[in-house]
Amino acid sequence: MKVLHIAQNTPRYEVVELLANRVNRNNSLSVIRGEDGQTSYTGGYILEDTPVIRDILDKIPPEEQYEFVQTWRTEPFAKFYYEEETA
Repeated sequence: MKVLHIAQNTPRYEVVELLANRVNRNNSLSVIRGEDGQTSYTGGYILEDTPVIRDILDKIPPEEQYEFVQTWRTEPFAKFYYEEETA
């Protein structure tokens, strides 16, 4: 399946083929095949290839895309448990 991939070492998103979400049970990296035909493992972000996502990323300078996706994909953190009291 075609997806968008972005990693810290790539200048901007790229269209790749997602071969597997994980290498195996012990290795959580995704397996992708780039436009050059090379298969690689990546710890970068895999995004659904939709016109809306492409439009958003295309409006961001290439050198800022990874940082944007990184903050976008991070869940805000308040505390682990609502009912936990701190002394």
